[in-house]
Amino acid sequence: MKNTKSFYIIFLIMVITACTPFGLLHKEQPRVTLALPARQETGPMNVVKRDSVSLLPVSNFTFVNSKGDSIPVGMSVEWDSIHKENLTTLALDEVVVSARSTRNTAERNGMVNIEFVVTVPQALQKDNWMLNIRPVLMRGDTPDSLKELRFTGQRFREAQERDYRHYDRFVEKIIPDSVNFYRTYVNYHSFERYLERLKWYKRGLEKRWAIQDARKRRPDPLLLRFDMFNRQVGRRDSLMKSRMLDNSQRMITRQWWRYGRAWERMNDTLQFQSRHLLERFRFFNNKWADNAAFQSDGLIARKNYFRDKALSTPMWQAKRALYKADPDAAIRIYASRFGYFNDKMERLDATLYRYYRTKGARAESREGVRFLRAFMVGRDTTSSYLNRNQLTEKYIRRYEKVKNFFPMFHFRRPDPDTLSPLWETRTRIDTMQTRHTLLSKFSKEDIYEYYVRQQQGVSDRGMIGPFRGLLPLYTYHRDLPDSIVSRVPGRKTRRDFELSRFDSATTVNRYIGRYEFLRSTYPQYRLIRKLYNIHPPALRHAARQASYEERLARINSLDSTSLIKMFYNTQKIARNEARKAMKDTKYRDIVRFPFNPEAQLDTVIYATDQVHFLYSQKVPADENSARMKVYVVGDVLNSNGSRFSLPYSDTLTYLVSSMTKFVDRTPRFVRKIVTRDAEANASVNFYFPKNSFRMDETIDVNRQGVKQVHNLTLALMTDPVYIIDSLTLLATSSPEGNWHVNGEIARKRAESIRNILVEDFKQLYDSLAIGAAIEMDEAGNIIRQEMKDGIPNLPELIKIRTVPEGWEKLRRLIVNDKNFQGNKGAILRIIDREQEPDRREWLIKSQYKTEYAYMFDKLYPAVRRVDFLFSLSRRGMRQDTLYTNEPDTMYARAVDYLEKRKYGQALEILRPYEDVNTAIAYMSLGYDKAALRILEQSSQTAETQYMQAILNARLGNEQRAVSLLLSAAEVDDRIRFRANLDPELSLLVKKYGLFKEDDLW
Repeated sequence: MKNTKSFYIIFLIMVITACTPFGLLHKEQPRVTLALPARQETGPMNVVKRDSVSLLPVSNFTFVNSKGDSIPVGMSVEWDSIHKENLTTLALDEVVVSARSTRNTAERNGMVNIEFVVTVPQALQKDNWMLNIRPVLMRGDTPDSLKELRFTGQRFREAQERDYRHYDRFVEKIIPDSVNFYRTYVNYHSFERYLERLKWYKRGLEKRWAIQDARKRRPDPLLLRFDMFNRQVGRRDSLMKSRMLDNSQRMITRQWWRYGRAWERMNDTLQFQSRHLLERFRFFNNKWADNAAFQSDGLIARKNYFRDKALSTPMWQAKRALYKADPDAAIRIYASRFGYFNDKMERLDATLYRYYRTKGARAESREGVRFLRAFMVGRDTTSSYLNRNQLTEKYIRRYEKVKNFFPMFHFRRPDPDTLSPLWETRTRIDTMQTRHTLLSKFSKEDIYEYYVRQQQGVSDRGMIGPFRGLLPLYTYHRDLPDSIVSRVPGRKTRRDFELSRFDSATTVNRYIGRYEFLRSTYPQYRLIRKLYNIHPPALRHAARQASYEERLARINSLDSTSLIKMFYNTQKIARNEARKAMKDTKYRDIVRFPFNPEAQLDTVIYATDQVHFLYSQKVPADENSARMKVYVVGDVLNSNGSRFSLPYSDTLTYLVSSMTKFVDRTPRFVRKIVTRDAEANASVNFYFPKNSFRMDETIDVNRQGVKQVHNLTLALMTDPVYIIDSLTLLATSSPEGNWHVNGEIARKRAESIRNILVEDFKQLYDSLAIGAAIEMDEAGNIIRQEMKDGIPNLPELIKIRTVPEGWEKLRRLIVNDKNFQGNKGAILRIIDREQEPDRREWLIKSQYKTEYAYMFDKLYPAVRRVDFLFSLSRRGMRQDTLYTNEPDTMYARAVDYLEKRKYGQALEILRPYEDVNTAIAYMSLGYDKAALRILEQSSQTAETQYMQAILNARLGNEQRAVSLLLSAAEVDDRIRFRANLDPELSLLVKKYGLFKEDDLW
């Protein structure tokens, strides 16, 4: 039962295998075979053109060996007179073609030519099949794929083309990138409408920006009001001062007039008493009597003036005394203002009253018209219409209602008390004010009665008599005899003369004092507003303008590329991008059997027999190229997608010969100069506050600087080669300030840094391990003590140097600073020409303020630095200079590159050496003339002569090549065998019949 089951399984497998497209292949197991191509006969050689006239290669010549024997070299040459050419006759004993699996090939210009013949049997050739052959190149254990071969049937090729046509139809639906993107994907109509709206919106913003700019430039209305108020105050002040000065001038004029009149009265001592003058006196008496009326009218006007002034003066004096006595005198300032408001209230009240009276009159007229119309029609007029009194009461009630509701019609400001206290009242002795007061007591009746009685010659004047001398009227009645009588001035005349004396300066000062008093009492003459506004409207307009400007800036910063993205047809773009993304996937789905553009051969076969193809490819040489193997793998595909893997073919072996066999591996040595002393420098910037000398380690910059110095010192103290001899702190200060002060600042700051580093170095010194060799006697005493790899006590080796102002460092920073704006050349000229540092800094600061501010902020901090200079010496070295021979590692690396066939990297190193290895690198890269020049100058050995023969053969100098080959073979017999490995020399050996006695060819 078990055997039957196994039989059925085997039978089923055989049936399935027979039904597959490759059933016959599974049975026959055909293989693709590889074979080496037969060597071709000697062909014409490519001769390099020379710079001078080309000479035909000499085919027949004689070679003289080292023993002096002449050996003929060449071939038999015959001249064909018909075809006008040389005919070479070559006698071949026998031609044998044999299949071999190994071939010698040569490396040239870093490339190795791989050639083999691929044979495809007829069993692998079908119309609906495709044969893929993939040669595999083995470099040691590393496989390397060569270009594949494809043999395709006609029906299979048609299926391939059909798949590509399907794929092309899919690709045609993809919008290419070469089309106009914006015309394809952008809604231009909407975009243009958006730009139009944006344009008008921008114009509106620009208009509003211009309006705010104009308003911002307008003067502040509050300041204008203050300025107007100040001008009004100044005008009032100047008017009051000029009025006071005018009053003083008028008073001085009046005082002069009084003084002149009193002086005349004092000197008037004569009186006429002649009777001849009686008629004249009577004339004058009549004249004054006629003018009494005129004089009385003038006197009445003057009396009224004095009365008004006399009545107003006590009130003004009482008000002034009240201002001085009352502690709430500041309220009196508003007396005029309260009066103004009270007058305005009364005017408004009167206006309101007239308004309602007018309305009442109009209503009365209308009511009368209505009454007449009703009366004419015959209606009842007893109760329907109001009479005049009722209308008046109605509008009076409205007037009172409005007046009582609004304060502007009934609110009265309180009047301040203008009467002065009784204790402020004082009398003045016979002053102008007293006279004005006395004169003001006259009335019109008294004046007319006075003149009437004067004309009637009444001596008893009653109440007027005592005031006659005070009246300024010339109402004298002259009744004198015709004689002259000497008269002595009376007491009143002398008193008037004394009172009339005055000083004009005192009068002016009195009025100026009055002006100052009024100016200090009333603010309207001295109050000046400051032209300052806490919240100026310009700031508000500027803020609005800034907002508009920000919007305009955003609009101006808009990019059309970014704006147009808002109007992209995203669905269309996404659909096209999806097709692009699916392009490779669709290619793999639709094109089942894609073409291979990198294939060595992709052709349609129609042959009915086996196919032979000569495969040739150059591959780069490497360190594993000395022995290479080639075999092929492949598979067969049918149009349905079935696959049949071909068995591995036979393996071909290539033995690659190159010029690396002649590499000179002799080591080279270089002479090296070793000095005992060395230096290590570091520049660190520390931050110090202004006018401060102590370094604050809590600041990040200072902490990082100390850490940087600590790490550098630790590396140098533990260095196995060098030891620290000394450490110099070079502190530099920036140029601002005085030269000597900056020097002192730099020194103190360096001391501060030194103190911090000393503490750090002590901890570092204690933490490092120190090895020492100690020799002690039996008693425990130290006989000898030797420190091994001693660590220096760095705190004792620190030195300080200072540079007051780092002008050299500042100059380098200015030259190298690309962001420096301003007159850089002028500043550099000042630095170079001016020798005095303080004047140099002053000139830059005064003439170039903007550049100096930039230097102070950006460049001066970099000048404030500390340089750490470490002086080092080699451990255990006592001489200053030591000369040693060391292997040339660069040359050894270049030789290693040659052996690994990395000729380009090797030539970069070997170019200065000009030796055999350099010539090999030149030969391997195709620089034949350079290699030949170096080899001709080198020592002539068998290897160098052999390489010269190769180079001459490449350059077309066959006679020289054969001579050098024979000379090399005479020195070293192995050259005879080597010549067959290099194609340049193997051709010459066959052409000239060399080494026939060895039967090498």
